Amino acid sequence: SWGWLRIGSSFLLTSASSCVCFSLFDPRNSFTNLYGLKSFKKQSIWDHQWDCSNEVPVSDNQSRLRLIILVRHGQYELKAPTSGEKVLTDIGWRQAVATGKRLRELGYKIDCIVHSNLVRARQTTAGILSQLDQVQISDTGILELKGKASTSDKDGDNNDLIVRPSPLFSKNYPLLESPLLAEGPPPVEPEPSSSSRKRYIESLGGSELAERIKKQNQIYSSFQYHIHRRSINEFLPPSSHVKQPVEVILFVGHANVFRYWLCRALQLPLEAWLRVSLPHGSITELLVEVSAKKKTCTVVALRVGDDGHMPIELISR
Repeated sequence: SWGWLRIGSSFLLTSASSCVCFSLFDPRNSFTNLYGLKSFKKQSIWDHQWDCSNEVPVSDNQSRLRLIILVRHGQYELKAPTSGEKVLTDIGWRQAVATGKRLRELGYKIDCIVHSNLVRARQTTAGILSQLDQVQISDTGILELKGKASTSDKDGDNNDLIVRPSPLFSKNYPLLESPLLAEGPPPVEPEPSSSSRKRYIESLGGSELAERIKKQNQIYSSFQYHIHRRSINEFLPPSSHVKQPVEVILFVGHANVFRYWLCRALQLPLEAWLRVSLPHGSITELLVEVSAKKKTCTVVALRVGDDGHMPIELISR
């Protein structure tokens, strides 16, 4: 028969005729010493003031929760010459409807929907609303926007960056449109970065580089404006104010923006944003918990790039 015997930092698996020695794992030893792997950077400390907000009062010292849902737009005409022509494909429309159905099945009481001003995000929002409101897509007002949906809203090239009422219609949900959500490059270059990406950036002229920096600043500002512990009531009319302790905000937008938001909200290295894949119509969830008693504000990712609600023929990236 075999038995375990501990001697110092080792376990001995012993029998009457033989023994096998196993070293105990000592957390003080680095993986570099044990297995020849590189050590990660020193562990960081969570910053409870990550959104630069003052502590938000919570009645009765109870925690307040804010569920942030991020939905990437559906598949679209990627090679279209202009922003206004980058409309959803047939698959993209079906993805939007499938995601709306999934959100309805999850049973969330969504307090506000905020979407990008680009046509593919508007159309995706319309597809989602058709399921949440149980109406025809035409009832959302999206067809009235055809031909003028993005006349002045080129990707990231819009001086009017004020969040405004959405041109879409919903009978149950407050709708906002945010040009800050428009697609563009995050303000941090990804690591690792491809040689083709480096060559592209090096090839940019002065005006092109200035435009790129403008878009990067826009995405930086979008996080500060939209991802925080403050109540959505600051942005809604009194008739739409949220009175429940759990706020649920749905954003419909773009992969680069959401990947940057995800890394920043979780206090992960910002240069890791390109390592995250968000398929078309996928759902990402961040839970912000504010505790006045503990003076803490934490963020947890409940799901990232979830497209499990899509049938195989609708999965795309």
